Amino acid sequence: MPTRWYRERKKEYYYKAAKKEGYRARSAYKLLQIQKRYRIIRKGNLVLDLGAAPGGWSQVAAQHEAKVIAVDKDYMDPIEGVHFIQGDITEQRTIQKIKENGKFDAVISDISPNISGNYTMDQARSIGLAENALNIAMDTLKENGRFVCKVFVGEDYPKFLKKIKENFRMVKAYSPQASRKSSSEIYVIAIGFKGRKEAI
Repeated sequence: MPTRWYRERKKEYYYKAAKKEGYRARSAYKLLQIQKRYRIIRKGNLVLDLGAAPGGWSQVAAQHEAKVIAVDKDYMDPIEGVHFIQGDITEQRTIQKIKENGKFDAVISDISPNISGNYTMDQARSIGLAENALNIAMDTLKENGRFVCKVFVGEDYPKFLKKIKENFRMVKAYSPQASRKSSSEIYVIAIGFKGRKEAI
């Protein structure tokens, strides 16, 4: 079992690496590790980054020569190659702005709820945000498109995973090395969108 000291050292390592390499958040390394394993983002792709601020994932996507549409209800400083939409993904007007950009090759989401300390509540909120991201993905992905989202594992997780498996040809749960060992977060990697079906 990793010690608290080890967990803090790893957290500090990725934090320092992000500062050194110019990433806006340590979470950039999670997407880099996902990308290395699953090749979610490809040159020339149109990528939708949900819950993008402060922009670590958008930076990674842009570095892989994708055109990026980034969405967050909080303001995000500009990134070259990234078009930013400020809005709430649970609101129809934001979804409409997203759809104006056409169909996406990949939809990525690192959204987390505001942590309350009540795990049951936080896990349910995490799944709720992931469901919003999935519904947007199913509305905006090209056939055979790819989807990545973060969720907290708990009682709502199996039902959510089942829904993704019904709509994508390959689905994997993956924990990047950059995730804290003590964290219950998991990244769902979905490849090969089958086409729009009934939303959650």
